Amino acid sequence: MSARLMQFLAGLSRRERLLLALLVFLALPLAAVQGIALPLLARQEAARAAVAEAEALRGWVRERQAELAQLPAARTDITSNPSPSPAGLGTLEASLIDAGLRQSLVTLMNPSGTSVSMRFDAVHFSRLMPWLEGLEREMGYRLASLRLSRTNMPDLVDAEIQLEQLP
Repeated sequence: MSARLMQFLAGLSRRERLLLALLVFLALPLAAVQGIALPLLARQEAARAAVAEAEALRGWVRERQAELAQLPAARTDITSNPSPSPAGLGTLEASLIDAGLRQSLVTLMNPSGTSVSMRFDAVHFSRLMPWLEGLEREMGYRLASLRLSRTNMPDLVDAEIQLEQLP
């Protein structure tokens, strides 16, 4: 094998050998950098971006927790004020208007007759939480599920809410 290589190289002109040496010593390492090192650097940068986003989300959640802690405490004295019968969709919508939440409401559905589904886009967190706190006492519904997603604005969230009638 090496004899063939030597014969091949001996048959080349000086200029061809120089170009072949450039190919071996410059082009191949450059190809290795392009094929291996740059993709690794891109993955590292993507991982850094993901960490930064996770830290931003954690900070956002902490801010919402601080806002939630500042809201008035829920009343636990249910014996003196029995829960009302479940309100209809019109009453729920009127309470949303009173709380200043109606403009952010995207959907309001009553699919089963015993539950209510709502979706809000860019709703004020500081208005939504007090309204949710009063649902059981004033509307006859309890919170079955709540999913909040942050938005680009500090006090605004996207929310998906499932309510169930109290027994």
